Amino acid sequence: MSLSVSAPPAAPRGARAGAGLAPWQLRRVAGFIEDRLSERITVADLAAQARLSRAQFFRAFTATLGMPPHGYVMARRLRRAEMLMLTTSEPLSRISAACGLADQAHLTRLFRCHAGTTPHRWRRRHRAPGG
Repeated sequence: MSLSVSAPPAAPRGARAGAGLAPWQLRRVAGFIEDRLSERITVADLAAQARLSRAQFFRAFTATLGMPPHGYVMARRLRRAEMLMLTTSEPLSRISAACGLADQAHLTRLFRCHAGTTPHRWRRRHRAPGG
């Protein structure tokens, strides 16, 4: 299962017009998240980027992407972990730290939930031979 979220998706069906983030807000928030995946990211940080209160931001973000901010951040962290596993030979403990996760066990728990396998097995299966 890939967790790719390369471009922000369109608002879910049934979302009220004006209930979500404006395109500039979504770009700014998504860029902020990408730049700080290895750091602690709070809803207050994200709301400030969108120039909204935390409550307004949470509702608008969820209406726009169909998931809460924490879910999106975790999906981006897992996607970054996938890319690092494919493109580096760094140990999983370093990859988990680079993705803002507590430790390798945290990465493994999340990865198993979303991909159905451990990061080590996923890496072995998806890396090119000799890579």
